Amino acid sequence: MFGKKLGVVAASIALSSVVLSACGGANGNEGATQNQDAKAAEGKESVSLWMFDADPMYQAAAEATAAEVGVDLNYEYIQDETYKTKISVALAANELPDVFQQHAGKSYRTPVLQSKTVAPLNDTLDSTGLGAKFLDNQLVKEEDGNIYSVPSNISTTLVFYYNKKLMSDLGATPPATWDDLQALVSKAGDKGIIPIALGGKERWQGDLLYNLLVARQDVNAFDNAIKGDAKFTDAPFVDAAKQVATLVSSNAFQKGFLGSAYLDAQELFKNDKALIWIDGSFNFGALSKAMGDNLGYIAFPKTGAEDVYSATIGFQNSAAPYSLFVNNSSKHVGKAKEFAIKLSLKLNDEFVRKGLPGYAASEVKSESQNEQLSAYATDISKTAKTQAMWFGLLSADTGQEYRDMTQQLYGGNLTPEEYTAQLETLLRSAE
Repeated sequence: MFGKKLGVVAASIALSSVVLSACGGANGNEGATQNQDAKAAEGKESVSLWMFDADPMYQAAAEATAAEVGVDLNYEYIQDETYKTKISVALAANELPDVFQQHAGKSYRTPVLQSKTVAPLNDTLDSTGLGAKFLDNQLVKEEDGNIYSVPSNISTTLVFYYNKKLMSDLGATPPATWDDLQALVSKAGDKGIIPIALGGKERWQGDLLYNLLVARQDVNAFDNAIKGDAKFTDAPFVDAAKQVATLVSSNAFQKGFLGSAYLDAQELFKNDKALIWIDGSFNFGALSKAMGDNLGYIAFPKTGAEDVYSATIGFQNSAAPYSLFVNNSSKHVGKAKEFAIKLSLKLNDEFVRKGLPGYAASEVKSESQNEQLSAYATDISKTAKTQAMWFGLLSADTGQEYRDMTQQLYGGNLTPEEYTAQLETLLRSAE
């Protein structure tokens, strides 16, 4: 085997970016397939790849990997939200590309594994010796003993970004406590500045903000409740829900935020319309490029009993990380496996080059980070716990119902008490 203990782990931080790009449609797929068939007819194997990470480094790494492996690459970037629908349809119809990326979380990983459409990678990891390059616990070994994926990203966490220019215009400082945050929301609103931009349409931003507010109340609240040692109607959950209701009632979010798309809300922040932006660490690169020195960062304020280094919210959990899978019906499944594994290692090199902790051994040297990213990396190193986002720990159906319910809290359709009572019922029945 690999000479390394196989299992799972949650890493700490990540950096990538979002770039708007057209989504691939049915016609695009047809063209890609014809192109692939034409190349196959010429005798050279080809690999089709679907990715939702928009950082240009992904395509560059894929192209370099294809050259190394000796295949033609049909690369398709698909915008994140569109990707979730497209991959679900492709799984059901067994119309997957040779290699594809999947989001972190049980809600996304389980359907892939249950579809029986993906190939185990053990043989190629063993025969090439590349399995030994992955650090301890970075390859997920499933119940049947097989490894069906390799990492495509290091762990990402929820980040509190702020607009330095607007903060300066207000004569304010970043908030350190819940009272500070409320005062800042009021001050920004009085000046006609959106206090917090939130893309409510996709639901995940509000969901993760609630997760973090609960963790600030009690760092172990979710773990204890999901194990049955506490209830989702206990004080940490109710108090955090009340904080959400307070933010909504104080107009902390832009008008119509529940119908606002994530990228539209992000534009408000980038274009000096909104003061605060709650987003993943994966956007440090893109936001830094767009905003330069105007981008600010702080550890999420002390909004409850726990201090700012008690916990953060991670976008993946140890059993379901961001991954690359190989279609077991691929015409070139052997090459596809080799390609996926080598692409994972090449992406790891890029993370290490950026000064971030990788998931595999690497010989590349780290380059310097910008000031905000360095501050984030320092804070993460001090943070005692990375709580995986709840959605990623739930089944697909329960996760969707949970997010719909949280949307109702933000919309004022459920009181904090009604919301937590329903949360207790939903998540208890999902055990």
